Amino acid sequence: MFLLGEYYEDEARDIVDRLKKVGMKVDIRTFTAGEMEISHHLEGRMSVLKGKLKETDYARYERYLNALRKVLAAGAGPEDFGEKFPLELDPQINEKRLQFAEILKADLSEDEREAKMKVFAELKADLLDVYHAEAFIDTVLDRNDIEIGEYVGSKLDDPILRVIDEGENLEEESELARTTTVFTVEPRAQVFIDEFYAALAEELDDDFEDEYEHEYLCLLFLGKLISDLKEPSPGKVDMEAFRERCQFDMEKKGDLLEIDGSSAAEELARSLEKNGIIKVKGGSVKWKR
Repeated sequence: MFLLGEYYEDEARDIVDRLKKVGMKVDIRTFTAGEMEISHHLEGRMSVLKGKLKETDYARYERYLNALRKVLAAGAGPEDFGEKFPLELDPQINEKRLQFAEILKADLSEDEREAKMKVFAELKADLLDVYHAEAFIDTVLDRNDIEIGEYVGSKLDDPILRVIDEGENLEEESELARTTTVFTVEPRAQVFIDEFYAALAEELDDDFEDEYEHEYLCLLFLGKLISDLKEPSPGKVDMEAFRERCQFDMEKKGDLLEIDGSSAAEELARSLEKNGIIKVKGGSVKWKR
């Protein structure tokens, strides 16, 4: 069986359904997989971190905190904080979001796209700034035990900050160094196809080719290999000769395609034999006519 790829289960089942529709023999195997992310931080009172951070970063965090203080002082609660905080940082944020989305959706010519690149880059930077600010403030609220809508008191006078440690040498840890480890277990699925049926790749619709370009090309090239192997050789050949047939080159208008399945010759032979194309016996291969 040929491993087409590993996916989230819903995506795997979509691929399987579409491959089965053109007659491919497909198998799906589900399992769980773990992913671990470790990030390095500095954590401490703002007054302590001031000398540890780049001036530009400290100024940015200070701007985020000033916006937080103003919004809370104005009486923002849980129901409207998510709207008021971004507007305090950037009063034009909603218009910028709409403008950014319009550029993404627009069908622009190359000249039009180039003309808008500067505007696009500026909008993206502004949107990212607000996104980073929201993430920063979420951490500030958590580390300082602050609930939006409740009395804050002096908690924001010199708050605890937890920020990404961008130091070049993380091995030289300071007393402020902290790590965050996130371990996630998620369902996954592997999609396998019988190699013999890859020859049906050309029956797949254009949407599949667009959505799963890598998978489509893998199936297409495997299908070319299978189609070539289905053409009989005269008489019997040994496995080494069959292995040599599992690799070939193609050229079209100067474009080269090299297909090499020699390392999987035995597996390909089993698929062809199972589907009645060849007979393997005693290390020799014979095509059925």
